[in-house]
Amino acid sequence: MVKFWVPMVPAGCKVPVVHLANGTTGMCGNYQGALQRLASHGFLAACYENPNTGAGSYGLSAFEAAFATFPELADKKLGSTGHSQGGQAALISLQLAEEKFGDTLRYAGLAMEPSSGYGTQPDGQTWQEAYAKIQSPVFMFSGDAGSGYVDAALSSKDVGDGLVAVRWVGEAYAALSDGVEAYHWTAVGASHLPPPVPQEQRISIPWFRWKLLGDKAACEYFKSMPKPSQWVVQAEQNASDCE
Repeated sequence: MVKFWVPMVPAGCKVPVVHLANGTTGMCGNYQGALQRLASHGFLAACYENPNTGAGSYGLSAFEAAFATFPELADKKLGSTGHSQGGQAALISLQLAEEKFGDTLRYAGLAMEPSSGYGTQPDGQTWQEAYAKIQSPVFMFSGDAGSGYVDAALSSKDVGDGLVAVRWVGEAYAALSDGVEAYHWTAVGASHLPPPVPQEQRISIPWFRWKLLGDKAACEYFKSMPKPSQWVVQAEQNASDCE
């Protein structure tokens, strides 16, 4: 079942749709804060609740449901996010949406501590094959369950959020095409459970406003966020300027 968090905007306004895929055995309610924050900032937020979201098909169904249920509100701008197995789902849903809707829409992905290869897998392709097909900007973050500084050199070691190592998220990043715009940061202090909703709340608004709405101020804010006590850059490729 798809649940929606609807923004309060003037009549006639159209807004981007952002779907959040919950983690294994999780519920949309575990990400209530993130979904409410997206809606409060003018996004039509959706969550297709299922204990195994990894195949990405539920995210695609949620986008289709948004267009069918809110034809006057849902704009041709899609954001795909998710946590853990849902982090894999976020990226595969993004690839499936690109495949279905083509270049008539604008897209962006945000994966929280993605456990790529765990749980339900996509039909007819591996997760690596799906990731390699993505053409839209992707941001992903790993967690650092400790309180100390996480240096980029640690991306190859078994450190992380307690369940998903930084290098596991790095494998997701490495599977992307060399030509796509992509970012892998570590959220300092983020554990895997409870879900990293505070970190998602801080990063999702500037990321999606920049990539879906072309908001220059949001881009500048996003680029100012990496600080040793909050976010550490692990890897970036084809980073675009704020225009």
